[in-house]
Amino acid sequence: MKRISIIMLLAVFTVCLPAMAQTVRISGTVKDVQGEAIIGASVVEKGTSNGTVTNVDGAFRLTLPANATVEVNYLGYIKKDVALKGQTTLNIILEEDAEQLEEVVVVGYGLQKKESVVGAISQVTSKELLKSPVGNISQAITGKIPGVITSQSSGAPGADDAQIFIRGRATFAGDAQPLILVDGVERPFSQIAPDDIESISVLKDASATAVYGVRGANGVMIITTKRGKELKPVVSLTANWQSQSPTRKNTYLDSYESVVLLEEALANDGLPSQFSAADIEMYRQSSAGQLSGIDKLLYPNVDWYDEILNPSAPAQRYNVSIQGGTKRMRYYASAEYYDQEGLYKNLSTDKYGNKSNTNYRRYAFRANMDFLLTKELTMAVNFGTRFEERNGPNASESTVFYQLNHTPSWLFPVSYTIKDGDRDMILYGGSSQYQDNIAARMAKGGFYKATNTINETNFIADYKMDWLTPGLKAKGMVSFDYDSYYNRSFTASFATYELNDRSNYESVLAYNQFNSDTELAYAGKNQTTTLKLYMEYSLNYARRFDLHDVTAMLLYNQNDYRYQAELAQRYQGLVGRITYAYDDRYLAEFNAGYNGSENFKKGRRFGFFPSFSVGWRLSNETFMDSTDDWLDNLKLRASYGQVGNDVYMVNNVRQRFLYEDKWVQLSNAYYFGTTGNTGVYEGQYPNYDVTWERANKYNLGVEFAVLKGLVSGNVDLFYERRNNILTEYLTRPQWVGVVMAAGNLGKTKNSGYEIELRHNKRINNDLEYMVGFTFSHAANEIIDMDEPDLKTDYRKREGHPIGQYYGLVVDGFVTAADLADPDFPVSTYGDVQVGDLKYRDMNGDKFIDDRDETFIGYSNIPENSYALTLGANYKRFGLSLMFQGVDHVSRYYDAEAMYAFVSGGKVKEHHLDRWDPAKSEADNLANAKYPLLHYDSYGDHNQRQNSFFLQNGAFVRLKNIELSYTLPLNIISKAGMSDCRLYVNANNLITWDHLDGLTDPESNGSNTYPIMKAVNFGINIKF
Repeated sequence: MKRISIIMLLAVFTVCLPAMAQTVRISGTVKDVQGEAIIGASVVEKGTSNGTVTNVDGAFRLTLPANATVEVNYLGYIKKDVALKGQTTLNIILEEDAEQLEEVVVVGYGLQKKESVVGAISQVTSKELLKSPVGNISQAITGKIPGVITSQSSGAPGADDAQIFIRGRATFAGDAQPLILVDGVERPFSQIAPDDIESISVLKDASATAVYGVRGANGVMIITTKRGKELKPVVSLTANWQSQSPTRKNTYLDSYESVVLLEEALANDGLPSQFSAADIEMYRQSSAGQLSGIDKLLYPNVDWYDEILNPSAPAQRYNVSIQGGTKRMRYYASAEYYDQEGLYKNLSTDKYGNKSNTNYRRYAFRANMDFLLTKELTMAVNFGTRFEERNGPNASESTVFYQLNHTPSWLFPVSYTIKDGDRDMILYGGSSQYQDNIAARMAKGGFYKATNTINETNFIADYKMDWLTPGLKAKGMVSFDYDSYYNRSFTASFATYELNDRSNYESVLAYNQFNSDTELAYAGKNQTTTLKLYMEYSLNYARRFDLHDVTAMLLYNQNDYRYQAELAQRYQGLVGRITYAYDDRYLAEFNAGYNGSENFKKGRRFGFFPSFSVGWRLSNETFMDSTDDWLDNLKLRASYGQVGNDVYMVNNVRQRFLYEDKWVQLSNAYYFGTTGNTGVYEGQYPNYDVTWERANKYNLGVEFAVLKGLVSGNVDLFYERRNNILTEYLTRPQWVGVVMAAGNLGKTKNSGYEIELRHNKRINNDLEYMVGFTFSHAANEIIDMDEPDLKTDYRKREGHPIGQYYGLVVDGFVTAADLADPDFPVSTYGDVQVGDLKYRDMNGDKFIDDRDETFIGYSNIPENSYALTLGANYKRFGLSLMFQGVDHVSRYYDAEAMYAFVSGGKVKEHHLDRWDPAKSEADNLANAKYPLLHYDSYGDHNQRQNSFFLQNGAFVRLKNIELSYTLPLNIISKAGMSDCRLYVNANNLITWDHLDGLTDPESNGSNTYPIMKAVNFGINIKF
């Protein structure tokens, strides 16, 4: 009987085994109750890590056992289990979960449900960032976050970071840049691989930033990188191929037009002519491309931009990542390669192949891992490393572009070619005034090679202490960062030549030589090391008691930053937060930071920075029940708090230890007879009471959403009053005889508003669209900066915006009647003629001098910024556009961009519209857009910082545009893919401004590497 039973069991097992082992390939979609596809929903075989995520169509494919149960989950929706029961096609509908958080927002030292946030916080996700085809994240956030203003002054490879301002600028003690944290640690973020970023959260008001105390007055940006998820591995491959080109072309005139204007300028100044009518005719032919041989050398027409720069430069970026996990371990890992070429042509003659072009390469690797060791204990390790290479010519970008902008096109050719025996010998052109031929420098002047190795690590332990009391957790983090920079330079001098004997131009004896050629030599190295150790330990509590929702946090942190052999910069502090919500209607929050900075004297290093905020979710009130059919959300919030800033900078150099005496040793300070002796004098008298500046911030906000998310938005009003701003003692009498350390004397105010509106509409299953609009206004004013009471009012900076431009006020052009007027003010800057600029005599002393300078225009930081985002999806096609603009901003460009023949230089297209002495005064007054031409220093009167040359810096850009196509799942699944998206996008494609092509409105001048526009082709594949 026993044997029969065993045989029967074996038979049953044999029959069932194929069924148990049988697997099926299922497919399906996940949508919400409105029929909209849910992207990124988790579809997992219940009880395992075998799973996938839905693509942009909400579709998925998965291989499962025939009797499996599918678990479908997405944040903000009720989890759903679906048993297969023989089905191979599943169409799953998820319902919203009112109890589950709608969206998680990253806040200071933690996360909060969006519905419970009462601070002014904006967040942008990776999906939006990747629509910008840039390798530098600081550029990708432009226009995407309300209240955030960016300013990019250079497009140089590896040096194209944008400055960032949150709600404008409210201090003049430093650069007003926000505190930037990457995974909770202060770090540079611009060169992080864009694909690695999960979200960027911007904390703007005191309730959000008070926890950062002495560091949070200028706002805080928190960058969070991607982490693993409990699902089977998802491999993502991204490739981008890009072409970059300047947003503006140079507008310098050719040789013929230039010498015509030069002759006019010389005549205006009573200087002798440099060119005869025959010479000018030859220049006309040269500019028309009609000359050759010796005539072309004698009458050159050199477009230096064309000779040195390529019209475009390539860039490429590749990223591969893997994301997944089990119940015990979750992981995200990625690797990236980014290569960006510069615009310079490769003119190098280096025999070892070193190029004259600039180049930036980035090799990046990141691994974020979470280990669930027990039910209570989770360990996490974040590891990010970058290896950066920067190569280029032995000339800074300012040197290169100064020479391009300054070297005349009509003086000499780029080079002469003569015979030296059987070989050709190249002589680079030059003159006594222009000996630094930029082509020669590129070819022979040497090069540099720089490397940057960055390692960033986080070690995190998270321990649940429910055994003590439910909802209690302890968390600790230790971070160690290492940054090593190594730059080697190689240099050589080079000769330039001026043709002296035109009849013998093929002989080297016919040329004057300036300088001489030398062998390439090692010019030294620059090596720096930065170490950073950061630690934080916290207790967190979160619990719900019936209608009462309570959270609390207490955190200790310390930061140790060491640069080379300098004394370490250290911060230390305690952070506290308590939040309370009653019935998801009434919200209250208290945040505080008790922080210390080693910048201040013992006993004055620590300060307390509290904030209070409240919120009211009106849409959850019972008396609002009648609005349930159209009102989704209505929340009011208000906050007040204090935040600090301890940074004080002079000429962009951070000043430390103002409470210490500073002594300077000076050679030959005094003499006995003829013998000089070393002396010591007091370089700075200390300020023993120095402390941080304190910002008092107020914020009112409203959030709303109607018609099932059809329209939603936020509106914020803010006001900030700062005091104790570190300020130079401007009222110090001259007889004090010693420099005094800055004092906490300054006061400012900053106020404005932000508007964010969103509209989403699904027309049918194939077509949906969205519209977004943001507008931000932030205006500041200096209230006090220790200016003397008797200082003339029109020269006082108090009462004006921080950084407002300062110069002479122009009241048109000088006329013959002005010169005939005996009371017409006399210029101290040079002789004045009809057609020159007429300056306002502000003090009425009948002289035009520096005492007539006053405030003109706006500052270089926009008061208004706005963006319009448009997007649409039709079947598998996607289209998105973003227009970004700024207003109430001024730009003052450097001499080479604005002035004619400055320092013997060149002229541009806008100089053609000058005051023409051959025309009548009435004609010139009606049409002239530039004053009378002068040569070199004879133009000093006109070439002052003044309101005439101050430009309106307002502009609108087509900042981003992207067209994409997602391949059908039934096609790509044959290659094992779960998603394949092709796209083309562009950045800075079109710009509308007031500069008539002069230069890019965002740049700070012409002697900088140009701002670039980019067109990018890319593909993203997931397996």
